[in-house]
Amino acid sequence: MSRIPIVLIAGFLGTGKTTFLHAVMSALKERKVGFSVVVNDFENAEIDAARLRDLDVEVQSINGSCVCCSSLNDFMLTLGSIVVPRNGVLLVEANGASDFITLIAAITMRGECRRFTSPIQVAMIDAMRWQKRRKHNMLEQEQVKTATHWMLTHTADVKNTRLSGIRAVVKMLSPRGIETSVEAFADFLHLRATTARFAAAEPAKAALFESATAETTLERHHHHHDDERAFTSMRVPVPFVVKRQDLDRVLRQLPDEVLRVKGLCRLAELPQIPFSFQHVRPEGETWFLPMIGTLGIIPSGVVIGVGLPVAHIQAQFEAMPSAELAPEVKICGRHAAC
Repeated sequence: MSRIPIVLIAGFLGTGKTTFLHAVMSALKERKVGFSVVVNDFENAEIDAARLRDLDVEVQSINGSCVCCSSLNDFMLTLGSIVVPRNGVLLVEANGASDFITLIAAITMRGECRRFTSPIQVAMIDAMRWQKRRKHNMLEQEQVKTATHWMLTHTADVKNTRLSGIRAVVKMLSPRGIETSVEAFADFLHLRATTARFAAAEPAKAALFESATAETTLERHHHHHDDERAFTSMRVPVPFVVKRQDLDRVLRQLPDEVLRVKGLCRLAELPQIPFSFQHVRPEGETWFLPMIGTLGIIPSGVVIGVGLPVAHIQAQFEAMPSAELAPEVKICGRHAAC
C-alpha cells in the first residue's frame, strides 16, 4: 500500500510560512509534482488561501483556532476526504500558535491519516525575531523540536554572529533536523513523491512518540490556549479602497497586545491590483504584496494577539477613511479588478 507524503509547515506568527508555501508550490509545479493544499488560520484562512490561488490550485481553508485543538476535528475530516494527485504530496500550513507535538500525535494515531506517511515538518525561523517573543519563546522553541527540516527567514539585516547562534540553538533543539531552502525542499519532496512507498517499508508512525501513550502525549499540549497567554483573534473592516499612509497609521497605533495583523486591501495608489498586507510586532514592520491575477477579493483584516482590547481595535479600523478614486480609475464591479 503506497502512502502520501504529508508536509506540515510550522512557524510562529509572521515568520513567512505562506511565502515559503507559495514558493514551494511553484517549485513543485516546475518539477511536475502534484499537490493539494490545506491552510489553517485564525478567523479567516481565506486571506492566506487567496494569496496561493494565483497558481491555479485548489486550496482548502480551515477557519478558526489551531488544528491541534479546537479545529482538530475539522482538520481530520479534511485529511480523510481531500483528494491528492497520484504520486503527489499534501501541503499543510498550520497557524502560528499551533503545538506540533500534539498535531503530529493526532496524525499518528487517527484512522483518517492511515494513507499518509509519517509527517514531514518544516519550520520557518524568523532570524530577526527568534527568541524575542518574551512569554512566547517556549512555544517558538517547541515548534522547532519536532521539525525534520528548518529554514531561516528574514535574514537580510541580521549579523552573521546572530545567524550562527540561532543555527547552534536550533541544532540543539532538533538534532536530526536539516537546514533547507525552497529549492532543496522541493527536490526532497520530488524524491519522496516519485519513489514507491509501501506500508511494510515505512517506519512505524508511532516511532516519533516511542515513550508516550496517547494520553501522556496529549498532556504535553501546553501552548496556553486557555490561560492569560492565550492567542485570540478578531476580524476588522478595511475600506474598499484605502490610502497606504492611512492603513500604515492605524497599524502603527494599534495597542501593544497586538502581535500580528494581516489582510487584503486595495490601495488608492494602485487600486486595480489587490494587495495582501502583513504587520508584525514588536518592530511594527509592515509590508504589502501584490496579488497579480487574483480577482474578487473582499478587503478585510485579521488581528492576532493576546488579551486584545476588541472594542478599541475595532474603533481604530472603523475610523480609517476610505480613499477617493481618481476619475480616470475604474474598477469592474465592486469586488473585481479590470
